[in-house]
Amino acid sequence: MRIKNIKVSGFKSFCHPVNLKFKQNGITIIVGPNGCGKSNVVDAIRWVLGEQRIKHLRGGAMEDVIFSGSSLHKPSGMAEVSLTFTNPQSDTLRQYADYTEIAVTRRLFRSGDSVYMINKTPVRLKDVRELFMDTGIGGTGYSIIEQGRVEEIVSSKPIDRRTLIDDAAGIVKFRFKRETAEKRLEETTQNLLRVTDVLGTLAEQEDGLREHVEKAERYLALQEQSSLLERQHLSLSLRQAAKNEDNAQVLLQSQQQQQQDLQNEKSVVETEMERLKLEQIQRGTKVGERREELFQKEQNIQEAENQRELEKQNLQNVSEQQQGQVTELAELKQQLAEREKERAEIETRLKELAERLGAIQAKLINIEEVRAKENETLQFATEGAATLQKRLLTVHTELTNQTNQKNFLNERLENLTERQQRLQDQQQSHKNLLQEVTLQVSDGEEQMVTMRLQKEELSGQLSELESQLEDQRLKLVDEEKQLEDLRYQQSTAQSRIESLQQIQTHYEGFSDSVKNFMQLMQENPETKKKFGVAGLLADFISVPVDFLALVSPVMAEVLDWVLIERAEALPQLELFCTKNELGQLTFVALDHPASVPENGGKKGTPFSEMLKFKEPFQEWGEKFFSRFALLKDEKSFWSETEINWPETPEEWLSNSGIRLSNSTVSMGQVQSGSLGFLERQQQIVDGESYAEELNKKIKKLESKLEILQKGYEALKEEQESCEEESRKLDFSLLSCNKELEHHLLEERRMQQTVSQITQDSASMLAEMDSSMQKEKIAAETIISLEKERTELEGKTKELQERIQLQQSRSDACAEELLSHRVSLTEVTEQQKNTEDTANRLRREYTEISLRLEQLETARSDGSLRIEQSQKRISEIDESFSGLLEARSLMKLELEDEIQLHEQKSEEQTLLTQKLQERQGLLENSVSVAHQESLKLTEFRMQREQLENQLEEITEQTLEEILSGLDIENSDIKKMGQELRTHKVRLNAMGAVNLSAPEEYAALTERIDFLKSQSDDLQKALNDLRETIKDINIESRRRFRKMFDLINENFKNVFSSLFEGGEAKLVLTEAEDLLNAGVDIVAQPPGKKLQNINLLSGGEKALTAISLIFAIFLVKPSPFCFLDEVDAPLDDVNVVRFNRLITSLSYDSQFILITHNKKTMEIGDLLYGVTMEEPGISKTVSVEFKEASRLIA
Repeated sequence: MRIKNIKVSGFKSFCHPVNLKFKQNGITIIVGPNGCGKSNVVDAIRWVLGEQRIKHLRGGAMEDVIFSGSSLHKPSGMAEVSLTFTNPQSDTLRQYADYTEIAVTRRLFRSGDSVYMINKTPVRLKDVRELFMDTGIGGTGYSIIEQGRVEEIVSSKPIDRRTLIDDAAGIVKFRFKRETAEKRLEETTQNLLRVTDVLGTLAEQEDGLREHVEKAERYLALQEQSSLLERQHLSLSLRQAAKNEDNAQVLLQSQQQQQQDLQNEKSVVETEMERLKLEQIQRGTKVGERREELFQKEQNIQEAENQRELEKQNLQNVSEQQQGQVTELAELKQQLAEREKERAEIETRLKELAERLGAIQAKLINIEEVRAKENETLQFATEGAATLQKRLLTVHTELTNQTNQKNFLNERLENLTERQQRLQDQQQSHKNLLQEVTLQVSDGEEQMVTMRLQKEELSGQLSELESQLEDQRLKLVDEEKQLEDLRYQQSTAQSRIESLQQIQTHYEGFSDSVKNFMQLMQENPETKKKFGVAGLLADFISVPVDFLALVSPVMAEVLDWVLIERAEALPQLELFCTKNELGQLTFVALDHPASVPENGGKKGTPFSEMLKFKEPFQEWGEKFFSRFALLKDEKSFWSETEINWPETPEEWLSNSGIRLSNSTVSMGQVQSGSLGFLERQQQIVDGESYAEELNKKIKKLESKLEILQKGYEALKEEQESCEEESRKLDFSLLSCNKELEHHLLEERRMQQTVSQITQDSASMLAEMDSSMQKEKIAAETIISLEKERTELEGKTKELQERIQLQQSRSDACAEELLSHRVSLTEVTEQQKNTEDTANRLRREYTEISLRLEQLETARSDGSLRIEQSQKRISEIDESFSGLLEARSLMKLELEDEIQLHEQKSEEQTLLTQKLQERQGLLENSVSVAHQESLKLTEFRMQREQLENQLEEITEQTLEEILSGLDIENSDIKKMGQELRTHKVRLNAMGAVNLSAPEEYAALTERIDFLKSQSDDLQKALNDLRETIKDINIESRRRFRKMFDLINENFKNVFSSLFEGGEAKLVLTEAEDLLNAGVDIVAQPPGKKLQNINLLSGGEKALTAISLIFAIFLVKPSPFCFLDEVDAPLDDVNVVRFNRLITSLSYDSQFILITHNKKTMEIGDLLYGVTMEEPGISKTVSVEFKEASRLIA
């Protein structure tokens, strides 16, 4: 599997889409200046492979990877990177064996939405990570080594360094599986504890439900007797109601007949009234018509007056208009004469401008001919000057080159002379160093004897410290075991508390009605607030453990009562319970306190003193429970009852569970699941106290353990100090041996150096002779070029003077030409303005003439309108007298009609009084009939209600029930008393859980299910422990095998890169392979064995590279991406580094980011990253083989 290409769009500085294709087998080089975006390619690959740590992407937030804009481009809304891998058959990614290519894509939007895709199919981040797990690709892998990672590998902690080997060994997925299994193990353990607690609670509920089942059976038998008696009582009541209904029907019919007679009399009077009303309406209509005619006549008179005034006004307006028209006519004639005079003056001005324009145009033609000749002369002179300038530039360039070459040769001669002197000095210094090496060898042997004695002393100290450390370690192990036991006990106690609290939340042990009601309240807080539901009574009361058994007869009945704040919410609660089909519930309204017995507290101990109440139940609870008293003396209990029984509502209880009221006695042990609620509350309090006590012990033990740990660490530090000193002695001994070898090698190297210096000196003398000959030739060439340059500069100066003279002449012609063109433009503009003025005068003359004609026409029309208005005024005056006479006649006729209408109105008033008398009699009759009708309705509703009640409780008909009764001897009142007695007995039984048998069966089924679930959880625990054991065994085997292989390769690669030296990997804890760290021991050639952090930057880089390629040789990753790894290396080490990469590139894919030219030379394909625009990265590619072929 290899990277085929990467497509980047909107990622960091890559604003535009970029497609980088990589060599499948070979080396791809990425180069560019600092800050151009090279490392963004590395970030893009890490990001698309699922990197979530923004610090590793060199950002502050994940949205920083989206292109943030530049001075010329807006910010992008999305970043997208797509990485395509080749997937040959039988390669790494076998789950995608059917695909020849695998494309992994990641998109990120500014809204924060992120998308992962594999082959354009959306997947999870987990799928991407699992795809490349144990391939060396990813955050902990060794295939991508970015800037700073080399230093991190060397200087990181041993436990962090081992992740590289884990990835290569393929145990990352095992570690992931182990962590998952351990989480599931913890969850399964907690689930098993909860199931065990629930089973214990359900066992208590099972005992309590048996008592409820027996009570429900007794309740159902008594209910059957009550139902029979109720049917018979309803049948007799229904028979009596039917008789009452028939009697009421007879009385109602007689009243209805009387109403009918009164209604007939009323109808006769109403008919007479209707006749009079009709006549009055007709007469009123006639009066209205007369009034309308009179109004119309007066309106005609008013219109005539208005018309006369209007004509007078029109006559006055026309006269005023004629006077204005005469004035305007005189003014227009004067303006017409003025416009005629102005037009004659304009015509004269136009002729003068035309003559002046012709003279200027002729002069312009002559000036342009002269200017063309002057320009031709100037162009010829300019071309000659350009030719001389070009030759002068060529001579100057040759002269500069020759001067530079001469200077270079002079500097070269000086350098060669200096080098010759330095070689002679080096030869003498090497001879002196050889004598010093011999003295150093003898000193080293004496130093080695002293260090061996010191090592023997340190060995004795280390043995003693190891003994002390072992004792301290055993103490720590014992204390840690005790601490672990306490923590386990605390965890178990806390789990127990959580399980009990969860059971309390679900109100286990209470009836289904209570559970369902409280669940509805919890799910709907608004409804709970609306009804004022505070909770169950059990939530607001607590009973000490010592008193729980004594008060259980009372508590079993009241614990499931529902507390509400206001009694006014009860009707709404009834509708709510009916709507949700809830069973029987008992409600307590806190605003209606319970009554307090008058003699309460005189006998025994009141319950109100034994129980503890919470607000807002405090007041109500104290009053209610004051009616219950505990008589602790068992012997005097029955003797007290012989004297007197408790008065209602007071009740007595004994230590043995006897409950005595005014009418009943209860004995025996109470079994109720609701009592478990109080027990669990107490268990939660006890559990929390126990957990707090354990927590104090844990803190005390942790303090003690911390002191022991500090003592152990102090001994450990002392041991490490001795070991470090011992290692330093080892390093020193080894260094002495190495130094002796080094001095012998140094002597041979010095002899070779002296020989090489002699050869270099001879070659430098020959080179000095050659440079002196070249310097002489360059001096002669410089003299010749100087002479030619002087001649060319003289000719150029003379030609420049001629060009300046010609240029001044040409400029004078141009200025004269410009002046005449300006004059021509001015004259043309004046001519145009004058023509516009002439046209304007013509238009004004025409408009004034037209207005004169209009005024003459208007004067004629005004005279005609005056004659018409005078004629109309005369006609109106003639018709006005006739209209006034007609109006007086119509007024007299209207007064007669009004007088007759008033007489008929008096007759109508008398008939109205008579009608009201009949109406009063009729209403009295209707009232009496209404009373009888209400009685009839009441009897009918009573009968229907009884029929409905009978239908609800039985399917038998009334006749069938009555046939079985002795109707004559049956007493309804006595039967009602018996029925009430039965109901009282039913109520006295208290709250009866009729669903108890079903609940008992469901509870038994649930217990069986939980037992099977408990067995399954126990089996799952065993399976998980076995799985974790298998994973640990396989992880240890793989790690050991991979560590040994990598360690062997690390030694070889280190020696190869350093051309000598020694290095190895060491486990910090050889016994625990799963948690052991990996340390590096390195000794570059010619140096003492020392701590790796004391190595130089280049040595650290080579050491880290050795480790990376040691892993790579054992398990090659699909590709290797190195970001400026060669930056700390000098030229010699870069060559070795490049040699190693080249040897591995035939079978692997390498991608390198570098600034080093030697590293660039080994590449097969080179990408250059640039920033032509600020903040925008672009790429340019070159394939070396193709480039070489084109050059050849």
